[in-house]
Amino acid sequence: MIAPAGLFFLLSFAVPLVMVGRLSLFKTDYVKSAYIGVANFMRAVKDPYFVRSFANVFWFVLGIAPFSLLSAYWIASFLFFQFGPKAQAAGRFICYVPALTAGLVMTMLWMWFLLREGLFNQALTYIGLEAVPWLGQPWPARLSIVLVSLSGGNGGFVILFMATMHAIPSELHDAALIDGASERQYRQRIVRPFLMPMLLLGLLLIIVGTMQAFETIYVLTGEGGPKGSTATPAYNVFQTAFWFGQSGFAAAKGLILMVVVAAVVAAKQWLQHVAGQTE
Repeated sequence: MIAPAGLFFLLSFAVPLVMVGRLSLFKTDYVKSAYIGVANFMRAVKDPYFVRSFANVFWFVLGIAPFSLLSAYWIASFLFFQFGPKAQAAGRFICYVPALTAGLVMTMLWMWFLLREGLFNQALTYIGLEAVPWLGQPWPARLSIVLVSLSGGNGGFVILFMATMHAIPSELHDAALIDGASERQYRQRIVRPFLMPMLLLGLLLIIVGTMQAFETIYVLTGEGGPKGSTATPAYNVFQTAFWFGQSGFAAAKGLILMVVVAAVVAAKQWLQHVAGQTE
């Protein structure tokens, strides 16, 4: 019964992975190929633009994760403790609506805001401030990517947090009230520990999603931003393969990215295990 799923896994993941692994050992420009061993990997870890792409991910996550996760927790707690089932369902739908908008459409809208003569700069000029080169300097460009990412909303995290809250046994709430715990103590001592695995999952999704971000970078900053300030690892792999025609080098970068993602997932599992043992 697992044969169809196993066959699909082989065709969609295992076989392409082996092919990419083989390609990473060659220097190729789609016409000529030469075996060079692990030279592509050594070159990748020394590539300043590839290394900078991981640093960009750090700054993006630092700007996106706190607001997305904390606001999702606050909204989920507000809906869960203050409203009934119907109002909760309506609230979840309203929070999720921004995510239904295609990312490309949202990015095109933000481009209209962020251009040199765009809405933001016109507003700044109107109140007597200087225009900001949002897409022309490294830090404004990074901030622009964060703003576009946050505009997609946090509805998915709100749904995950509320689902976790609904999964908490009602007996725990009743026992806490009998023991004299206040509503605040109930949230701190029972609800938050239950939500910790979901918070770690949310952080993991943000990190991995940021590493693989593409369309926002491509539309707003086609060359990866000034001095590569907005390029993500996935976008750097795309540039290496399709802009510079170095498919073997790009394959090595892709495998390094896969290892980094696997390490992030392993770190999340370890933190969750340590937190469980502490409790």
